[in-house]
Amino acid sequence: MKTRFYITAALAVLLYCCQQKDWTDSSENGIDIDKYETSGINDNLLRKWLLLNRESDSIIKSAQLIIQQQRILIETHPPDEREYLNTCIEEAQQQLDLLKKKVKFTKEFAGGIKQYDPSLQFTIDSLEEDYMREKYKLEDALKQLK
Repeated sequence: MKTRFYITAALAVLLYCCQQKDWTDSSENGIDIDKYETSGINDNLLRKWLLLNRESDSIIKSAQLIIQQQRILIETHPPDEREYLNTCIEEAQQQLDLLKKKVKFTKEFAGGIKQYDPSLQFTIDSLEEDYMREKYKLEDALKQLK
């Protein structure tokens, strides 16, 4: 029963962190807005990348916290449940690692854009879809930790 409470609380913290993030401090993510504003990149694209960047950082930190807490709590479970929980934790960790790779690639791609080109829109949309897919997979893996 305690485990369900902790998982529910951790998911609530995850959602809270994603929604209540301070959107005014762009320097925490290592992206210099002035550099992008002067380069002629479309304002909507810039806003989209910054929001994606901040959201992903928040999700990654929260997921790491949930996984770490579950690894600590696993010792309180009977041995037969531990194996299943370890499997769920490892799956969540794998999904987190995949999300991190996707975010890293997206940040590198965004950092390499010097001038907005409409022909890049398909790639940008594809990267966003891939990120969302990985995010949902991570959320599903974290739900399995219940």
